[in-house]
Amino acid sequence: MALFPPRSDLTFLLGKELARVAFEPCGVHFIWWGGGEIHAMRDFDHTDDKGTCSEFGSGNWLDPPSLLHRLIQRKVSAVELLEDSLVLKFDDGQLLRFYALKDAVENVLIQLGNELKDDYILF
Repeated sequence: MALFPPRSDLTFLLGKELARVAFEPCGVHFIWWGGGEIHAMRDFDHTDDKGTCSEFGSGNWLDPPSLLHRLIQRKVSAVELLEDSLVLKFDDGQLLRFYALKDAVENVLIQLGNELKDDYILF
């Protein structure tokens, strides 16, 4: 069973520029200019442009202190699918890694437009 959608379904992320990062009790939203967003509900990590990696999970969105704001106005330069994760590489070297969970609970919702009716990917 595949954990992620086919790579071809994710190529729309290439060149997308991050407009906003929003923290909520149920996760973190990464909102793109021109529409769409990624809602991370559980496990993901962020590697900044200096190589420092911070892990985020349910209930600890701000611990460690978040540097996710450094992704704003950065563009996705590569999309990589690994066995257990989806990695977005940004034009300045930063990374976002979203993990697939093996317990049948969704971790990430990718909205292709501004509304769920515009289509979405859930894994």
